[in-house]
Formats: sequence, structure tokens, C-alpha cells
Amino acid sequence: MPNSASANKSKVWLSLWSVYIIWGSTYYGIALAIESMPPLLAMGTRFLAATSILIVVLGAKNGWRSLIIPRAEFLNASLMGGTLLGIAIGSVALGERYVPTGIAALIISALPFWIAIFRTVDGNRPSNLSWLGVVIGFVGVAFLLKPGSVNPLNGASTGLMLFWACMIMIGNIGWSFGSYIAPRFPMPKNPMISTMYQMLTGGLLLVVVGLATGEKFADFFDATRGSWAGWSYLTLVGSIVAYSSYVWLISNAPIGLISTYAYVNPVIAISLGAIFLHEKISISYIFGGAIVVLGVLMVVTNESRSISKN
Repeated sequence: MPNSASANKSKVWLSLWSVYIIWGSTYYGIALAIESMPPLLAMGTRFLAATSILIVVLGAKNGWRSLIIPRAEFLNASLMGGTLLGIAIGSVALGERYVPTGIAALIISALPFWIAIFRTVDGNRPSNLSWLGVVIGFVGVAFLLKPGSVNPLNGASTGLMLFWACMIMIGNIGWSFGSYIAPRFPMPKNPMISTMYQMLTGGLLLVVVGLATGEKFADFFDATRGSWAGWSYLTLVGSIVAYSSYVWLISNAPIGLISTYAYVNPVIAISLGAIFLHEKISISYIFGGAIVVLGVLMVVTNESRSISKN
């Protein structure tokens, strides 16, 4: 029994670190992809390509009948895919045309705050230590978002940038809510099959909306090598590896612990944005990043205590 608990805890941390590191880099991957690709179609085809790979791999490994799931599980996985991937990722892809990658990641770092609100409304108030960690994390975010330190991309006005920043925030609220309620509904027991159906639904939604808003598949023929590299990374690593890890975590780890990825991702996103996209970095980023990490450590220390109970 102790060995089983230890193995589960190790898997939780392996999955969590995959989400920490990989998702922190996907903001850069999205920025590369949308340089010359239509944003919604790029994200939609990314998920559909990853879905196709999973169908072939899972079907060949476990048999094609293993891909058939009960109707309730299909509907729930589809709802998750439409919310988490369709709405949330779509808003990030559209927003990153004008909002720096590091700032987009910082907006997403509000996830623990929304989770705490949902838990409180639901009568499951987080501990004082978790709340303190969240507050400290947002103090770090305040340093990182010091007024006047953000420059819009592509010559956009400050108003346009703020609009898309708000859209990213709305998408993040949807992601937070979907993540919070997911464990309450029947989902496919195999996290890879759950991932497959979620990406199928999210991908189709993004493609349909992209085509409806005037995006064209023909634009992919003019895409640069850099955009294809970003798209490929998002498909193989960001979608299959990191998202399947996240799906598994939702059913096997405390949501408060899972949500700490939103504090780590900005540090990685800001670093990559500064190095490869020449996004401006200031002393506020350094101090803010250090405070954010402190908040993460506090939340992780408190929430990880419940892992052994699962």
C-alpha cells in the first residue's frame, strides 16, 4: 500500500512538472504559429492532428473498440474540450496577436484565484495557508504588471491590447470552471482517450469558428518554417504530452495543487519571450517572478498534503 501511494505521488509530480515546463513554453509556440498562420485554424488543426495521432496509437495498442465510450462520458469530454480548448485556447491565440506572451501567461496565472472563488461558493473554502499563497502570488503578478511596463504588439493601441487581455481572462475563467467541476462528472477512465475526445471537440469548434470568421486554409501554404515548427511543437508536445498529463491530474490530484502551474508558466513564458521574441523585460519581472515562486511553494506545500489521501 505505501508503495502504491508513493508511485501515485511520483506520477502526480511527474505530470505536474510536465504541465509546469511544457505549458510555459506553449505561449512561445503559439506566438510562432500565429506569425503566419490564421490563429483559430492553427489551434484547431493542431488539436485535430493530435487527435488523429491518438486514434491511431490507441486503436492499434488497445483495439479499436476501446475507443468507444458511453454517451455520458462522450458528452462530458466534449463539453470539457469545447470549454478548455475551444474557448480558452482560442482566446489566447487571438489575444497573442497584440498581448505579449509573458503578459498572456500572467493573466492565466489568475487561475488559482478563480478556483478559490468556486471552492468558496461551493462551501469548500481553501485553507488560510492556501489563500495566503494565492495572495502572495498576486503580489508578484502586481510587480510583473507594473503600469507602463507593457507594450502592445504589432502596433496595436493600448485599448485593443486591453480588450484582448480581457478576452484571455474570460477564457481563463471558463478554463478554471471546467477544471473545477470536471471530477464531478463521468469521464473516460483512460486519460488518453479523454484527451482524444476533448481535443476532437475543441479542434472542430475552433476550425468552424475560424472558417466562419474568414480564416482560410490556403493561408497555411504561405506559413513560414518558424510557424510550422511552433505548430508541430504544440501538436506533439503541448497537446499530446502536456494536455493528457493535465487531464490525468484533474482526476488524481487536488485542484489547488494543479492550479499552481499558472504561477510557474509565466516565469517560463516571460523568459522565452524575452530571449526569442525580444519582448521587453524589466526589474519588476525579476522581483515579481521571485514572489510568484514563493506563492507557488506555499500553495504546493499545503495542497500536496492531500495527495496521499487519494
